[in-house]
Amino acid sequence: MSVYSQSPAGGLGPIGEGNKAVVTIRLFGMTKSLAGNQDSLSLALANGRRVKDLVELLDAGYPMIGELIHKKKVLVSVNQEISHEETEIKDGDEVALLPPFAGGSPPGC
Repeated sequence: MSVYSQSPAGGLGPIGEGNKAVVTIRLFGMTKSLAGNQDSLSLALANGRRVKDLVELLDAGYPMIGELIHKKKVLVSVNQEISHEETEIKDGDEVALLPPFAGGSPPGC
C-alpha cells in the first residue's frame, strides 16, 4: 500500500506528521490495474477535505484514474455511499473507486 500526501507545491510526497485527514482508498478493476495492482492507497488530504480535493490529489499521482473520475467512468464512494464532489471526507474515512460493473442473476433464476 502506498501512502502519500499533497505537498504545498501540489505534488505527492510521503505522509508527514502534520497532516490531519488520512483516508484509505479501495481500488477495484481498472483502478487497481492503473495503480500498479495495489488493493488500496492511503492519502493524506492537506489542502482540503472534500471529494474534489481528493480527485485533485489523484490527478497528480495517478492521472489516468483522475481522468476516469472526471469522465464519470469511475464513481467515488465515501463510507460505502456514492458521493459527489462536495462530499466531506473525514480522517479515517474509507473511500472506494468504483468502476462500471454488471451483475445480478440471469432472467429466470
